[in-house]
Amino acid sequence: MMDDLFARSATCRQLSVILHQSSIPKDYFRSKLTIGLLKVVVTVAFILVLLLTGASHRLHDWISGLNANYYLQLTGYLLAFLMGYSLVLLGLDFYGDVILERRYNLSNQTIAGWFVRSVKAWALSAALAVLSFNLLYALFRLLPDWWWIAASIGWFVLLVLMSKITPAVIVPLFYKLRPLTDRDLADRLMALAHRCGVRITRVFEIRLSKETKKANAAVIGLGSERRIVIGDTLLDLCSHDEIEAVFAHELGHVALRHSWKLLGVAAASSVAGFYILHLFYGRLATAVGFEGASDIAAVPLLMLWIMILDLISKPFQAALSRHFEKQADLFILDKVEKPEPLASALNKLAGRNLADPEPSRLVELLFYTHPPIAKRIAYLRQASRLQAG
Repeated sequence: MMDDLFARSATCRQLSVILHQSSIPKDYFRSKLTIGLLKVVVTVAFILVLLLTGASHRLHDWISGLNANYYLQLTGYLLAFLMGYSLVLLGLDFYGDVILERRYNLSNQTIAGWFVRSVKAWALSAALAVLSFNLLYALFRLLPDWWWIAASIGWFVLLVLMSKITPAVIVPLFYKLRPLTDRDLADRLMALAHRCGVRITRVFEIRLSKETKKANAAVIGLGSERRIVIGDTLLDLCSHDEIEAVFAHELGHVALRHSWKLLGVAAASSVAGFYILHLFYGRLATAVGFEGASDIAAVPLLMLWIMILDLISKPFQAALSRHFEKQADLFILDKVEKPEPLASALNKLAGRNLADPEPSRLVELLFYTHPPIAKRIAYLRQASRLQAG
């Protein structure tokens, strides 16, 4: 009887451990989601304080007293706005990027490393914001009736330019890249690329382990600047068969021209978004006490509009991304011998990255840019059986 009692107790303990482990990805996702939602609330509050207290007008008046040039005033205002915004979000950023990642044993990053990375990211974001807003406000002033068409074209050009320079300029600011040193694996992956009809000159290893334990691979860039990068954490986690399957998935994105299709969708979305701004933003700015769309003090109002349009579009962007990810998963079926290595790699990635394999349908629709792991494995195996039959 005592042996039976001990056996039951051991079974209960094992079950408790399994249930606890299975709840960790959901807890992690809820924590990340809570931080994300708090950032939205804090951002809206920050903008409303600037608008409703007259702080935006006073900031613009102070900057205009320092310099009479309109575009230097705009640049100064943007830098002050972005600095204030970053300081307001500093606590949430630190908690989400450092404390939470360490709590779930996902981080290898030092606090100093996080700070340096954050400064780099801020400087890059500020430079892009200054460039894009100066161009946009110039269009407000020069083409008051047709600025939205020129802005749509300019935005598309900027997206293409950023896609071109990201692999060679931006990524190296944050991560070390080097050609894959495992020659057997590199030759195997190059042969796979040839079978897939994708021209790849080199496969790069990206050093993720300095900052995180999470594993990943990605396609970055366009055309001749395109690179497929594999995280060193993924190389340590997966077998060669599994890495080949993951690589085939990334090649699928290239072969199916997903980057160009996403750019096309972004271009169409920008036309719609800029046109909506053209219809309503200038009138609203005037109605709440600004001098029109080109009033520098109205920058927070424009930021709020852009934020709202972005939040509305996010579920549609996520749905398109999930569709492309499924296409890339199924692309591998006749390129690798079996789909099982991708399924096992996905399971390992989910375990390492604390991805919830089976989120609720609502959570998936609103927030997931990839199909959940359980769904990906299920349709891969179903497609494999159909292909074999």
